Amino acid sequence: MSEAPPAPEAVLEARGLSKSYPQARHPREVVGDVSLSLRRGEFFAVMGPSGCGKSTLLHLLGGLVAPDRGQVVLAGTDLYALPEAQRSAFRRRHVGFIFQFFNLLPGLTAAENVVLPYRLERGRAWPLRGLGRDRDARARAERVMTTLGLTGLQGRRPEEISGGEQQRVAVARALVTDPALLLADEPTGNLDYHAGRSVLELLLNLCRREQRTILVVTHDVRTAAYADRVAIMVDGGLREVVELGRRTVHDTAPLLERLSFHGL
Repeated sequence: MSEAPPAPEAVLEARGLSKSYPQARHPREVVGDVSLSLRRGEFFAVMGPSGCGKSTLLHLLGGLVAPDRGQVVLAGTDLYALPEAQRSAFRRRHVGFIFQFFNLLPGLTAAENVVLPYRLERGRAWPLRGLGRDRDARARAERVMTTLGLTGLQGRRPEEISGGEQQRVAVARALVTDPALLLADEPTGNLDYHAGRSVLELLLNLCRREQRTILVVTHDVRTAAYADRVAIMVDGGLREVVELGRRTVHDTAPLLERLSFHGL
């Protein structure tokens, strides 16, 4: 009798996460007792209406905001057991962030934007001169931009390229330190349908080809339908995790059925 294959390793474990923010009379709980686990090479989505706590959850998982209660273990390290300075350094090395509005620095070229996290990790931010240690940074930017189909855009500034290209540059920036986890907050929310689909295909290929672990938060069912699993979030809590599996056609019907069940 053959042995069962080992379970895929967990890259991220969140246990009992809760976060409240003060209001006039009583604190408002934005995230309440959320637990989840992400496997290596998994595309995971958190979906829910605006204001349900998705972005706050992403910030908790990425080490940007400390929870009131709970634990986040990333690549075997308890994030919030680290002192703040060590947590920041760990986050720069192990987490890549992708945002809706790209967050590229307008005064830098595409290549300089891409390589910035790598240089910050090494205490050298500005500028790229192609000498000494800069050669490694420039080569790293060249490799990741070539992989993502950005050849020829290295010297252009953000205003000189399209929105879809800017988001691809942002993805390249998130990858440059070879992080264990990519966190994307509404990554297609500022793009038209075709550019958004291109970015989603890019993220999906990173999961499949490079075994990247990606978590996307979104209110868009078409974006969530690309994921292997989708957590439905309502009023700060996870109602259900829908198993979609790895599919070649990313139809929304199975997910819409579950959303309808939850009144969304």
